[in-house]
Amino acid sequence: MKKYVFRIIKILSVVLALALTIGLLQEFVLCHADHNRQRLKGFFEEDEQSLDVVFLGASEAYSDFAPGYAYRYGGVTSYLFATQSNSILNYKSQLKNILSRQNPGLIVIELNGALYGDEEEATKEANLRNYADNVPLNGIKLDWINENVTEHREEYLFPIIKYHGVWSTFPTDWKYQKTIIGDRLRGYCYLKGILNETFVFQSPQRSMNSSLPSLTDSKAPLTEIEEKGLRDLLQYCRDEGLTNVVFARFPHIVVKRTFSRFERSNTVADIVAEYGFDYLNFERDFAETGLDESRDFYNLDHLNIYGQQKFTAYLTDYLGERYSLSPRALSQSQTEEWNVCADYYEAYYRYSDALIKNGDRQELSEDCELIEQLGKFL
Repeated sequence: MKKYVFRIIKILSVVLALALTIGLLQEFVLCHADHNRQRLKGFFEEDEQSLDVVFLGASEAYSDFAPGYAYRYGGVTSYLFATQSNSILNYKSQLKNILSRQNPGLIVIELNGALYGDEEEATKEANLRNYADNVPLNGIKLDWINENVTEHREEYLFPIIKYHGVWSTFPTDWKYQKTIIGDRLRGYCYLKGILNETFVFQSPQRSMNSSLPSLTDSKAPLTEIEEKGLRDLLQYCRDEGLTNVVFARFPHIVVKRTFSRFERSNTVADIVAEYGFDYLNFERDFAETGLDESRDFYNLDHLNIYGQQKFTAYLTDYLGERYSLSPRALSQSQTEEWNVCADYYEAYYRYSDALIKNGDRQELSEDCELIEQLGKFL
């Protein structure tokens, strides 16, 4: 009898060791490591029930708002739960993940992911994986897989199957792996996932922004997939009785080529209103933000650090006044953490400003190499 018990123990030990090895490889080696992974992993390092506001969306969220500056400016704690080219098909699941750890005063959902006007963009594998590969395997993820994946589901359940061949590129990806490990050991990430470019954009096309407030009757339809995804998200919010969710369109420079997105945004505003939620259109109401089209963008769609700081201050004040958003009490250790994050953002701003003035255009995402560089500006 003892012989069989020992044999079972040995087998279970081997299985456990194998599972732990695979888990570590999947988490830190055989995966696609980039700023999306670092940003989402960082969210799960935040203390539970510690955030005043969470931003959900695509690149507009992580380029246009700076949590470190919002804390220094108004004492508000925030995080950017956002992924590159985010698809509306991800949003409901992302909201569930946010609510599984936080009960913020507000969740601001920037709806660029519903405005592509292209079903291929909405269903593009990379846009789905930027989210799905980087969140825990739990009931929320299983629901997302059941709703959105019809082929190769095993690759979404266990991304190591998809990325088992990245051994050859592992040294290239190491800076993000090292960053994620550093965040985990520290217990938080310094910049809360912001990404920006050191450039002042001058649009070669005539801006339409000044005329947008009078064009709200101009509408264009969403794709079938995007409208369904949006309505599923809104229905979930209504069914859950969520009163701390607002929807938004962040600022862009609108030109003739991109005007159809503005028209789809007007359609989105109507759909959001159907479900009884607010839609804050900072693209239409651009003048109220105080942004300067000739100085505050790094391309048509994203704010540079000058615009980011302006918009962060504006939005912090706006949310505080309209929704009575106010800072929650923090522990001493949390206060110390956020002061460090604010210091790193100030260093990020000074470093970006220096690069812009030197004519050095770079994409600055939160990775260990940048953090080391920022140490010189603290």
